[in-house]
Amino acid sequence: MYDKVLAFSLKSSVAHFRQPDTTATHATYPFPPRPTIHGLLASVLGIDFDSEDGEKFLHEEHFIGFTLINPVRTVIAQMSMHGKGFTGGGGDTFNRLTTIELVVSPNYLVYYTGCRLNELTERIKTSQSVYHTYLGSAYCLTFPSFKNFFPLVEEIPAGEPGSLACVVPQNVIKEIFVESDGNYALARALPYRHIGGRIFEQTVNVVYEKNGKPLRLIAQKKPEIACKFIKVSGEKVICLW
Repeated sequence: MYDKVLAFSLKSSVAHFRQPDTTATHATYPFPPRPTIHGLLASVLGIDFDSEDGEKFLHEEHFIGFTLINPVRTVIAQMSMHGKGFTGGGGDTFNRLTTIELVVSPNYLVYYTGCRLNELTERIKTSQSVYHTYLGSAYCLTFPSFKNFFPLVEEIPAGEPGSLACVVPQNVIKEIFVESDGNYALARALPYRHIGGRIFEQTVNVVYEKNGKPLRLIAQKKPEIACKFIKVSGEKVICLW
């Protein structure tokens, strides 16, 4: 049983969380999938997924949720992803440009509770990380910044309308109430669980408000995925999954 929650921010100039089914153009998810955050936490802790500790980490309980600090905004850019001509091959073919979609000025407030809570809190508080941390791709460096460490207070919103922070898995939602000034979107087929190597199982669709406004909804009584609803500052409720 976990009784504390860690909150930290992740921001950068750009981010790229590649959708695996895109080839000619590398499209991005608007925010990090669940396994991406797990990988970032493993980097902070110095966990090698090929090691015994890495295998253990994959099977531990980790609950993660986040909110958008900056509105979601993307741009399309072209980058050379194949190095320089002097490394071999040469010519324009080796240096061909790849079209990539980038998230601009990403800024997320991440909440975590789970088996590595105390160790992660200590490392992030002191700005320590064993491996470098980035938002999806190695050229999108980020540095976790400690925000808070507070008691875990669970809410049970099922059956009654309530306001949850702006990023919520679709299969947690029974009904959503659309506000006239809301800017809603659905991020489709985000990987849900990393099981080792480059293998993932299950996907989840995630509903979000692009400008970071809360979602007014009724939650499922028995969501299809394991999750917790927690109350943080004031009346703000976050879904951890």
